Amino acid sequence: MVEIFSYSLIASILFTPFGVFFIGNQYRNLYWFTKELVFGLVALSFLAILFNFFFPLNIYINSIILLLPLIVLIKYKKNYLNLNFLKFSIMVSLLMTILITESNVYRPDAGLYHLPFTGILNSEKIIIGLSNLHFRYGHTSIMQYLSAILNNFIFNNNGIVFPQAILAATIIINFVYQIYIYNKNKNYNFHFFYLLFVFIYIFYKMNRYSEYGNDAPAHFLVFFLISEIILFKDKIGSNEFINHLILSLFIIQNKITLIFVVLFNLINLKKINIKDLINKNKFFFLIFFFIIWIIKNILMSGCIIYPMKISCFKNLSWVDIDKIENISQGSEAWAKGISNLSNKDKNKFLNTNDYLKNFSWLPTWSNKHLVHIMSLLIPYLFFCIAMLFLIKFKSKSKNLKIENDYYFLVVALFFCSLLWFLKSPLYRYGYSFLVCFFSSVFSVIAIKSTFNIRRLYILSNFILIIGISIIVSKNIYRVVKNNNDYNNYPWPKYYSMGEDNLLTDFNEVKLDSKKILVPSKGYCMYIKKICSHYSIKDNLYIKKMKKYDIFYFNYK
Repeated sequence: MVEIFSYSLIASILFTPFGVFFIGNQYRNLYWFTKELVFGLVALSFLAILFNFFFPLNIYINSIILLLPLIVLIKYKKNYLNLNFLKFSIMVSLLMTILITESNVYRPDAGLYHLPFTGILNSEKIIIGLSNLHFRYGHTSIMQYLSAILNNFIFNNNGIVFPQAILAATIIINFVYQIYIYNKNKNYNFHFFYLLFVFIYIFYKMNRYSEYGNDAPAHFLVFFLISEIILFKDKIGSNEFINHLILSLFIIQNKITLIFVVLFNLINLKKINIKDLINKNKFFFLIFFFIIWIIKNILMSGCIIYPMKISCFKNLSWVDIDKIENISQGSEAWAKGISNLSNKDKNKFLNTNDYLKNFSWLPTWSNKHLVHIMSLLIPYLFFCIAMLFLIKFKSKSKNLKIENDYYFLVVALFFCSLLWFLKSPLYRYGYSFLVCFFSSVFSVIAIKSTFNIRRLYILSNFILIIGISIIVSKNIYRVVKNNNDYNNYPWPKYYSMGEDNLLTDFNEVKLDSKKILVPSKGYCMYIKKICSHYSIKDNLYIKKMKKYDIFYFNYK
C-alpha cells in the first residue's frame, strides 16, 4: 500500500497543474484544487488523442509530457508550494490508495476491450479501421487514452489503473468539502441539497474501483457538471461557461449514451455574451478538442459516432455499412434485454428489428432490467425520503424560494432520463440522469418545505461521516479479506482474469506485416501489442496509406 500511496501522491501532484489553463492563476482552496485536477485529466486526455495521431503513446513520449506540469509548478509555485496543496494531494492519494489496492478491474469489459485497446495505444499510433478488427474498439472511451498516456518511466504499466480512481477520489472530495462548508456556515440552498442527495448515492453504490469501468467515470462527471452549473448559475461568465461545455464534451467522449448532457448548459446560455465567448482561447481549445475527437472516430471506425449509421461515411474503404447497422441494432437490442428472451419468446421474433419495434422489448426488459433498476433505486429513494421527513419540523425552521432555473433542470433531467429509456435502457448507461433527476426533485421539495436547521445540520454531518466511513471500511475489508498472493501485488489485476494475474496465453496470427494476438482462452487483458478477443476473419486485410495501417474487409 505504501508503494501505491507514493505513486498516487506523485500522480496528484503532477496531474493537477495540467488544469491551470482552465482555472487560471488565482487563490486555491480544496474546492479549486479538485476542480483543477478534473480539468488536468481533461487536458491529458486531449494530449493523448493528439499525440496518438503521430506516435504510439509509449513510455518515452509519455514521460516527456510530464515535463509540462513541472514547468507550471515552477512558474506558479505560490499556488502549489503550500500546505493547502499538500493536504489536497494527500487526501486524494489516500482515497486513491484505498480504491486501487488489491482491486479487480471492471470485468469482463476491461479484459475484453478497455485494457487491450490501451495496450494498442501504448504500442501503435492510430490505426485506421481498427473497429474492423474488434467492433468494440469503435466505441472505446477517452478513459483508455488517459490510461495509455499515464504509462511512463515513473509508474510504468501500473499507471494505466489511475484514471478511474483519481477521477472518483477527486469528485468525492469536491462534494464532501462543499457539503462541509455549506453545513459549517448553515448556508442551506438548492446546491447544498443536490450535493447531499448525490453523495448519498455515491457512498451507497459507487464505492468500489472494480465497478467503475468506463461507465462510472462518466457518471461522476455528470454529477460534477451539474454541480458546477448550479454553483455558477448566478455568477456565470464566459470562462466558466466554456469550462462547462468542455466538461460536457469530455462526458460524451467517455460515454456517448450521455450525449444529452449538453442540454443542461441551456440554463446559463441566456446570461452569456456570445461575442465575448468566441473570443476566448478556451473556446478555440473546445472546438479543436471536438474536431480531433471526430477525426479520430472517423479514422478508426468510419463514423462520427460509432455505430450510428447516419454518421458513417460509406465510401471510405474501411467502412462496412451493413456490419455497422447490424452492430447498432444488436447493441440497442442487447440494452433492451434481447439476451434475456426465453426460448419460447425467441420464436416470436424473426430478427432483431422485430424485437425493437412497437415496444415489443418492454416485457422482457421489465422482467430483468426493470427489476434490477428498482432493486438499486428503491433503497436510495427510501433513504432520501426518510431524510426529508427527519428535517421537516416547525420549530426553529426555515424555508427558501425556489427559482425557475431549478425547475428547468428537473425537466431537462426527466427528458434525458426518458431518452435513455427509449434508446439504451441499460442501467449503467444512464443512471446519472436518474440519480440527478431524483436528487433535484428532492432538492426542490426540501427548499419549498419548512425544515429544521439544527436537525439538518446534525443529519448532514452524520451523512458525511457515515458516507466516508462506508467507502473506507468497505475497501479496507476487501483488502483484508483478499488473497495477496498474485502477480503484481498489490496493484489491480489487469494481466489476466485469473486469481494469479499471470499473463494470458496467446495464439499469433500474421496479417500481412502485422502480428495479431488472439487469446487461447479468456480475454486479451493488458498487453502492449495488437490483440483481439475474436478470431481474425479470413477477409480482413491490412493496407498501407503512407505510414498508416488500414484494416479493411475485402468481399471480392
